[in-house]
Amino acid sequence: MRKNHKYLLIISLIFLCYTLSLAYSVQTAYAQSGEEMEMLRLFYKEKDLVVSPTRYEKPISQVAENITVITAKEIEEMNAHTLTDVLNIITGVQIEIRGGPGSVTMSRIQGSDFKHVLVLIDGVALNNLSDNVADIGAIPVQNIERIEIIKGPASSAWGSSLGGIINIITKSVGHSLEPEGTLAVSYGEKETGDYRVDISGKVNRVGYYLYTGHLHSDGFSPNNSVSINNFYTKLNVDLTRKVNLLLTFGYNKGSRGLGEYPDFDLSFNHDFEYIFSAISLNAAISNKADLSLSFRTSRQNAEFFYNQMSTGVELEKNTYDDRSNGGSAKLIWRGKMHTFVIGTDYDNGELESNTITSGKHRLEKWAVFVNDTIIINKLSITPGFRYDYTSTNGNFTSPSLGITYTLGEKSIFRADIAMGFNIPPLTATYGTGFFFTPNPNLEVEKVWSYQVGIESSALKYLWLKTTVFRHDVSDAIFTEELPDGTFTKINKDEIRRQGFEVEIETSPVYNVSFKGGFIFQDVKNLETDKTMKDIARYTYDIGLKYDDKKSLKGSLTGHYVWWNAEQSLNGRYSSFIWDFNFIKKLYKSNDGTAEVFLTAHNIFNGSQYLYETFKNPGRWIEAGIRVKF
Repeated sequence: MRKNHKYLLIISLIFLCYTLSLAYSVQTAYAQSGEEMEMLRLFYKEKDLVVSPTRYEKPISQVAENITVITAKEIEEMNAHTLTDVLNIITGVQIEIRGGPGSVTMSRIQGSDFKHVLVLIDGVALNNLSDNVADIGAIPVQNIERIEIIKGPASSAWGSSLGGIINIITKSVGHSLEPEGTLAVSYGEKETGDYRVDISGKVNRVGYYLYTGHLHSDGFSPNNSVSINNFYTKLNVDLTRKVNLLLTFGYNKGSRGLGEYPDFDLSFNHDFEYIFSAISLNAAISNKADLSLSFRTSRQNAEFFYNQMSTGVELEKNTYDDRSNGGSAKLIWRGKMHTFVIGTDYDNGELESNTITSGKHRLEKWAVFVNDTIIINKLSITPGFRYDYTSTNGNFTSPSLGITYTLGEKSIFRADIAMGFNIPPLTATYGTGFFFTPNPNLEVEKVWSYQVGIESSALKYLWLKTTVFRHDVSDAIFTEELPDGTFTKINKDEIRRQGFEVEIETSPVYNVSFKGGFIFQDVKNLETDKTMKDIARYTYDIGLKYDDKKSLKGSLTGHYVWWNAEQSLNGRYSSFIWDFNFIKKLYKSNDGTAEVFLTAHNIFNGSQYLYETFKNPGRWIEAGIRVKF
């Protein structure tokens, strides 16, 4: 009954929002005024428009969710190789580093499980069907325009995303007849090399963007080598002044060592090939309405090898052939006080694997969603609603309601309540193995989420953001031993994830600025009343940055995670990991720029790992050159 009361409360509040919006004059659409946009620029500059919360572009001051945006400029200043490097220093996101650049890594948000985080690139989900996780260590970053991270469920817009979403938007096609691009090369210890180039331009009505890269390393621990090739392209065709066709295609292929287990005389390796593509037709059907139709496809082939170290003999190989096809339709209508979105999603996936009952299984899902952004003076109200059907684990309804309110000229209050869910991985529902029994009766995991926060630049030279959150998860999936000695997955117990985040950033003083972040999160099993192990309890992120706005940039960043791990894992996390970045511009003209960069990783040789098997790299150095033309 308590959950039904929460559901009825959201519906009642949504109805109240519409009643209030109709009672006001259309002249109160304050949020589109120049005054508020000027205020937004004080906070966010180029980050002020985001698409992830409601699947259309809107000012960040109207976003009720706890959102973080990372731009291409910030990624470049990190000298990052893959998405792992970027997310590792984002407050509220926890990454388990399992090696050097390109190593397998997954992400948590505010203490969630890996499988609860949805990762998208230009609208295509990168989560696999087998485990429902995304391999962020294989995602290059030079082709990224920005990353939008929603911390907390985004199910009313995107469906299965109990923990949050990481939405990658790649760089736009070119608008100039003269090609423009960037060539970057870096080389460091352990034969670590990263070579990449991109180019964009326009030919007649066709705008294009092309990227290719290669990442290689001998590894920073035994059997931890990496070799990855990747390619990405985007084409935009202006069919008419109001209609355009957008095509995207991405390809990643590589091989990696996954470490050694000398006590068991075992080593593990991983070969993979990821292909994803999308085509969308976008049309402005009137001055107030836009229509978008899109189709997407992805394929993920992965092989995991188990070898005997002493002989080199392959003992076992698990294969995963993951194929998904789908599409979306979306209509956006803009009024003087409302921005209304209605849409539908459809996806049909098939997993073929020697770890699945009968060798293959399908997951079909479809959904309808609707949301609105209502502007009343300084108040923004965003109700949302989505219905999801799955062929494997039942159906689910995801309501949400968020508000923002501008306090004075330089502060924003946010509050959000949402219901979300996560579809169990196919290996949990239909997986098989010598010690595992599938459970086809698994239900989706569910969450009620509450977040409240304030962002402010009212204090001179200082930006501050604080957020308090609580996520109540029910029907959480755990592993249980059966009487016959095998194991299975079951819906069991309730989990509460709660805590707070604090982020600060200063304006430059003598070209030096400071940035910091802290999160405390208490993840507790409500049935046992015990804090759950192997989940970060708190993290710190600290950064000093120097930028003379002419030719010299430098930064020192520190990252610390207290993992609260089981002692049997023999993890070590007693110190900060400090990285130093240096960028020096050598040449600048109307035709382009050239700069050199150097990065010293883990300069104090600290230890920061959850599992003894996957130790973080020690101190290592790399240098490179970046040319823009």
